[in-house]
Amino acid sequence: TFDIDANGIVHVSARDKGTGREQQISIQSSGGLSKDEIENMVKNAEQYAQQDQIKKDRVEALNQADSIVNDTESKLTEYQVHIPEEDATNIRELIKEVREKITQAQADNDLDPENLKASTQKLQQASLKMFEVAYKKMAAKREENQNPSGDGQATEQESKKEHSM
Repeated sequence: TFDIDANGIVHVSARDKGTGREQQISIQSSGGLSKDEIENMVKNAEQYAQQDQIKKDRVEALNQADSIVNDTESKLTEYQVHIPEEDATNIRELIKEVREKITQAQADNDLDPENLKASTQKLQQASLKMFEVAYKKMAAKREENQNPSGDGQATEQESKKEHSM
């Protein structure tokens, strides 16, 4: 019989039916890693785990910051007529600040990602407030355009009365 285990080791066993003698052999690759090499790799992985996590956090912070900056810039352009100039100027300054920190973080591998995250969150909070105001203004204008006489229900009821007479 032949059996291959999860580690790629082949186990072969044979039985002579006439004599009842049985023999077994295991075949494993000699080109694999030795136990010492595996232990060394595990130690290296543990040793550099914290540095790898910092690099991962840094890359994630950079990606998030870049995404929020791009999204905020596009929304700022899209809704510029609904946003007060003072608010838009404030957001542009925050965008500039975050872009500078992105550039710094890309140039300096030792830069703490928390600094970038804090600036990004500040930009995100300010832009959310500003766009919320813009959306409310747009909704009010839309409602005003749909109901120029004031109360849309009263107008609808009046038109029903006129048609029923």
